Amino acid sequence: MSKRPSILIVACDPYLAGIYGRKFELEGWDVEIAEDLSEGEKKATRFQPLVILLDADCSADISQEFQRYRSWPTLQQTKIVILASAADRLEVQKALEAGASDYLLLGHFVPQEAISKMKKMIEE
Repeated sequence: MSKRPSILIVACDPYLAGIYGRKFELEGWDVEIAEDLSEGEKKATRFQPLVILLDADCSADISQEFQRYRSWPTLQQTKIVILASAADRLEVQKALEAGASDYLLLGHFVPQEAISKMKKMIEE
């Protein structure tokens, strides 16, 4: 890869965002963190990351939020991954059907596994 991979982490839990952010930075990624969806929107259009990790807990309808992010012309090539708890399966399914690149279940992936998965995703 010619440039450093980049990720925007949109998570309403600052602790969770910090854990993931630090792990990605240690792996050489450019990282931006947004603590809510509106901040995420602003940073996504300015930062134009390769990957957006979108926390399902930030919205009652994550599939709708996903579709809003996906509608922006500057993010058409961006991989959008949903970070969800097991209780969000229906929302995750709707987001996948709408074109989400993938999803990660909280508690089933540690940040290092998420990094490996994201690297594979952007190399494809």
